[in-house]
Amino acid sequence: MMDDPIFPPLPAGWAKAMTALADTIATERFPGALRQILSQCCSFDSMVISHYAGAQPPVPLYQDLDELQAAITVEFYASGPYLLDPLYQACRNGCTPGAYRLMDLAPEAFYRSEYYRAFYRKISISDEIGILVQDGAERWFIVSLARFARQQRFEAADTERLNAVFAVIAAAIRRQWGQAEDTAAAHQPADWEDRMQTFGTGVLSPREREVVQLILQGHSTPSAAAYLGIAEGTVKVHRHHAYSKFGIASQAELFSMATRHLAGAG
Repeated sequence: MMDDPIFPPLPAGWAKAMTALADTIATERFPGALRQILSQCCSFDSMVISHYAGAQPPVPLYQDLDELQAAITVEFYASGPYLLDPLYQACRNGCTPGAYRLMDLAPEAFYRSEYYRAFYRKISISDEIGILVQDGAERWFIVSLARFARQQRFEAADTERLNAVFAVIAAAIRRQWGQAEDTAAAHQPADWEDRMQTFGTGVLSPREREVVQLILQGHSTPSAAAYLGIAEGTVKVHRHHAYSKFGIASQAELFSMATRHLAGAG
C-alpha cells in the first residue's frame, strides 16, 4: 500500500522516521516520534491526541499547545463542545478509520456555525486534519493536526500521504495507548444521534427538533431545507418557533443549551 502510485510520493526521510517510531513504543518519546513521522507527510502547526470512549469526555494524551490554547482546546473542548465536533461525530457514526480533512466531514456551513465561532475561532485554527484510529466498538483515538490562522488550508494530497502510512500509524498508536480487549462492552452509552434526538423533547415539535439539530451541526438554512425537503422559509419559521419555545434569541444560546444537554447536564 505504501508504494501504491495513486498516493503522492513521501519525503525521503519518512522510512527513517518509521523506524524511530517503532523504537519509541511504550516510552515517553513516542508522541515526539509520531509527530516527526506525521510532519514527513504534511506540515502542521500543532498536534493534539485524545482518546474517546463512547460519549464520555475525551482523555487528552498529548498536546503541544501554549497554555491559553491548551486551556481552550483541552479543558473547554472536553466540557461539552466535543459532542458537536465533526471528527468525533464521524467516529460515533461509524466512519471508516483514516485521515480526513475537516472539510471532508463537516456540513457545508460549518465555518458559519456557532460551534466554529465558539471553539475554532478562539484558538485561531484555520484548518484541521483528523486521523481517526479505532480501538474497539466504542473507543477511538483522534490525532488532530491543525494549521493556525493565516496558514493555507490542507490539500487532498496531505490526507493521501497520511493514509498511505495509516495502517502503520494506527497500529503504533494502538500499541502505545490501546486496549487489547473491549472491557467497556457492558457499558454502552447512548450514541450522539440518540442523545440529540432527546434535545428539546417535550418542548419542540418533531420538525422543530430536526431543524435545531441541523443548525447545531452547522447546516445553513438552504442546506437544512434541502436535507429535509422543505422550503427555506419553512426552516426559518421552525427555527423562530424553536427559539421562542426555548426562550432564547441567538444561535450562541442554542449552542450553550445543546452542549449542556449532550454532556448530561440538562
